[in-house]
Amino acid sequence: MWIQYALFSSFLWAIVHILDEHCVDSIFSKPWLGVITSSGISAGIFLLVPFLNQPIIIPSWDVLLICMFTGAIIQLSQVYYFRALDFSDSGTVAAYWNLTPTFLPVISYWLFGYIITGNNYIGIGLLLIASIGLCVIDKFESKWDTLYLMSIAASLQTGVVLLEKYIFDRSQFFGAFLSISMAIVITGLLSLGMREVRVSLVKDLPKIKKALPVFIIIELINWVALYTGQTAVKMGVPSLVSAIEASIPAFAFGISLSIAMLHHKIDAETKRKLPIKWMMVGLMMIGVWLIGAGIEA
Repeated sequence: MWIQYALFSSFLWAIVHILDEHCVDSIFSKPWLGVITSSGISAGIFLLVPFLNQPIIIPSWDVLLICMFTGAIIQLSQVYYFRALDFSDSGTVAAYWNLTPTFLPVISYWLFGYIITGNNYIGIGLLLIASIGLCVIDKFESKWDTLYLMSIAASLQTGVVLLEKYIFDRSQFFGAFLSISMAIVITGLLSLGMREVRVSLVKDLPKIKKALPVFIIIELINWVALYTGQTAVKMGVPSLVSAIEASIPAFAFGISLSIAMLHHKIDAETKRKLPIKWMMVGLMMIGVWLIGAGIEA
């Protein structure tokens, strides 16, 4: 069941990546302003939580502190992610998130005793090969800047996945999920204390107001993606959940291609690379299947 949650979360993240790319390219003068708008909209979404009629048990103080720390790390990784979107397209940036599964198997074995099977390793390897392939054919001259920024973001995300597993094993899921989400919001809004952030926000405010429905849609999708992704982490093995999420680039490329075809905006260079991109997507799908083929603990 955790595989379905992880795949659905990946599909939603792909949509978020594409919409974020639009915001970075067309709305924000500074890419990291996405952190501010995300936090502001999420603060409003919190007002809807009482209407969900879900029992909420706040974690113990020690686990709650870890929730706050985890939320802060997530927000920090988002800063690097938004900066990377300023250099490359959403599909390529999504592919670089696949650096995370390279760290998780060994760390998961050390911390949780999870044994990754041969099929699992082959699946992870295929996902990484496909991700590298997608990046190698990237036509952007700044792809090394993107790699540098996303390497940092992926490293931070590795810590996040492991911390989430620790948290969810020791607390009620919904209460922990809300605690982490609240920390994400608080961390983002705290950046308003910096003058440069406030100046940039005021400068872009007219465009942000016009695009407000887009930001609301992004955050609603973002919340569902967070919830389903963290559910997968709670139910499954962190390293394998992260590897499943390596399918995000496949979803992102597929959605972007569909949009381009609908608007008849596919140039000759893009058409030439399509067979290679879809071959990489096929490798990713095989990798996802292999990852689900046996887990030992």
